[in-house]
Amino acid sequence: MRISIRHETRYDYAEPAGGVVMRLRLKPASSNAQTVERWSVSVNGKPVERWILNGYGDAEAVWRAGSRIEAVTIVAEGDVRTVDAAGILRPTDGAPRPALFLRHTPLAEADEAIGAFAERARSPNGPLASLHLLKDLVHDEIVYRAGVTSMETTAADAFALKAGVCQDQSQIFIAAARSLGIPARYVTGYLQDPERPDDEHQGHAWAEAFVDGLGWIGFDCTLGRCPMDGHVRLACGLDAADAAPIRGVMLLGAETQLSHDVQIEALPLDGTSQAQTQQ
Repeated sequence: MRISIRHETRYDYAEPAGGVVMRLRLKPASSNAQTVERWSVSVNGKPVERWILNGYGDAEAVWRAGSRIEAVTIVAEGDVRTVDAAGILRPTDGAPRPALFLRHTPLAEADEAIGAFAERARSPNGPLASLHLLKDLVHDEIVYRAGVTSMETTAADAFALKAGVCQDQSQIFIAAARSLGIPARYVTGYLQDPERPDDEHQGHAWAEAFVDGLGWIGFDCTLGRCPMDGHVRLACGLDAADAAPIRGVMLLGAETQLSHDVQIEALPLDGTSQAQTQQ
């Protein structure tokens, strides 16, 4: 599949803000599951050109406002060719040790209830079987429901609600996997959903867990399956906050209004865009 993505994020400040700094993790990397054909990131119309690899092996950039500003508009866009790799992500140079992702964080920590839930997925057939059972349990028992949780909702709180969005389902899976002694991490990205209009998409999230002999394997609890060719991977982290595509701070400012616009379109496999075929 070839997927075109345009992701615009806008921050509007009630009063001019000073000392605005943004950490950007909006640049996908090519892997066995995806090939980035073209990609660019701009802030207020100017391209972001200096990227480094962070400790997780993901591209990261820092943008700073030179003076007080009234708004920040961040646009990430490009085309990515994907294949169905059964959720398996081949290892890359410089990747951190999987044991790092056994670390508990407040957002993805197992309480007694999640620990008991995880034990229901423990399989005598080994970690891979346990992870697939866990993915199915989260998909079946944690109902996808928007508006009942927030970015600050912990895995334990969402589990008590038995509801949430992809962030909550992923963090419950991660907390449960870690309680079983399996390294797990949070992944941000995009999903080309053929049932949605191109201009009604949004960011997506899933989890990856490490299995000896196979490596990192993705589990999308929202869909109840491993990532397929509709998934485009951006970055990973210990939890949703750690893996956030954009994190910002400001020293001087007022109330901030945040808005998103994500457009995702399936492209012809022959490499031509829809605009080219209409000419």
